[in-house]
Amino acid sequence: MRIIINYPRYLIENIDGVYILRKLFIIIPFLFIGLLPAEDGLRESYNQEAMEYSEEDEEEEELELNYSANLYLGYPVYVTETFSYYDKSNPVVGLSIGTPFGFQAGPFYATVNIEILRYIFEGTEASKQANYVGRKFGGMAYQVGVNTGLFFNEFSFSITAASGVYHEGTGFIGGVNLDLPLGDMPIEIRLATRANMIQKSDGITGWVGGGISLGYEF
Repeated sequence: MRIIINYPRYLIENIDGVYILRKLFIIIPFLFIGLLPAEDGLRESYNQEAMEYSEEDEEEEELELNYSANLYLGYPVYVTETFSYYDKSNPVVGLSIGTPFGFQAGPFYATVNIEILRYIFEGTEASKQANYVGRKFGGMAYQVGVNTGLFFNEFSFSITAASGVYHEGTGFIGGVNLDLPLGDMPIEIRLATRANMIQKSDGITGWVGGGISLGYEF
């Protein structure tokens, strides 16, 4: 699935934005490794086939698209030059709301998601510029985007892309998610990597972070 987001020309020319994309592309291949187990045995009779088809139907029903909510807690692990001035990073908290609006074709799905984020960076005595001491950079972000991925039995691997309003303008978030169910409960643990690019008064800045979230499927 190809997603094209048109940003101002300075997105391409700004080195912070390029570094963030490079970091995200390096992380993606390592998040997901071998989740699809092989099936054992051969079908020997019509009755066995009927039973297997019935089990498959039940599994498909379990994988229907639903509303979901994930509470996220993460921390920046790579920051751009801007944050040598705002040198204190704080935990990033967020809420991801999944919707059933989209489509599903076999194990593949694509849905509309809402991402709400709170991020705060602060300038301390260690800042490269004295006039940044005591200042803060951050606020709330409200975004709408697409979550697309694959079901592997009860697991789910997905890629998120969203854009919206940050405290100083528009921004973009991209990331990868691995959802791990907790038994038969409608609760899941999500391992996530997020790359954020946001506008500031003199260009673009951002960070790459990792985190974990606890989700509930309605």
